[in-house]
Amino acid sequence: MPDELAKPAPASVRLRQRRQEVIDRLTEDFAGDLLEVEEFEERVDLAHRATSLEALDKVVADLAPLEASVPPIPRERALELHPQRQPAVVDKNRADKRWAVAVMGGVQRKGGWRVPHRLNVVCLMGGAELDFRDVALAPGVTEIKVYCFLGGSEIIVPPGLAVECDGIAIMGGFEQMDRAPADPDPNAPLLRVSGATFTGGFVISTRLPGESERDARKRRRRERRELADRQRRQLPSGK
Repeated sequence: MPDELAKPAPASVRLRQRRQEVIDRLTEDFAGDLLEVEEFEERVDLAHRATSLEALDKVVADLAPLEASVPPIPRERALELHPQRQPAVVDKNRADKRWAVAVMGGVQRKGGWRVPHRLNVVCLMGGAELDFRDVALAPGVTEIKVYCFLGGSEIIVPPGLAVECDGIAIMGGFEQMDRAPADPDPNAPLLRVSGATFTGGFVISTRLPGESERDARKRRRRERRELADRQRRQLPSGK
C-alpha cells in the first residue's frame, strides 16, 4: 500500500510530460531563431507555472499543434537541448550541505558537478558562477543560499529547470526568477534560491546548453536590431 500511495497520479505524469514537450518545442524554436529572448523566457515561465494540459496547450497554440502538425523532437535532439532530461542517478554520497566562498577572487561550478542538497554561496569583493545546464538534479528541492557583499553572483539554468527565488538587495541588485507551479511536482527537480546582496549584484539567467555569455549577448543584440528594423519598416514613408 505505501508503494502505491507514493506513485504519482496519472494526471500528474501527463502534466509533467506535456510540460517537457512544450519546453522542448520552445527551446527548439529559440535555438532556430524563431523566438526572441523575451518571448522565449515569457513562454517558458508560463509553461512552468501551468497547472493544466489546457494551459500548456495555450503556450504553443499560435506556434503549431505539437501533436497534429509538428513531429516529436527526436530523443537525441531533446537531450542535446536539455541534458537534465537524462534520468539522474541517485547519488548516495550527495552532501547535505556545502560552501562556495569567493573572497577577492572567484569560484565557478560548471559541467557535471556534484550539487549538494543545500549550497551556501558567499561573495566578498569577489564573484561566483554556478552553471546547472549539465547537471542532472534529482527530484525534489535543491536549495541555494547566496550572500553578496561588494561582489556578485550568477546562476545559469537550462529552460527545463523549475526555479523559485526570493531575496533582498541593499544598495545593489537582485534579479529574481520565479517559474515554478504553485504546487510543485515532488517527482521533478526544483531549484530554490534565496539570499541577500549589499552593494553587490545577483542574477539568474537562462541559457541553452553550450551557449556562452558572449553568444547570448550577440543573440540579444541581433534581436534588438531586427526589432528596430521591423519598427522602422512600419513607419509611414516620407514624401
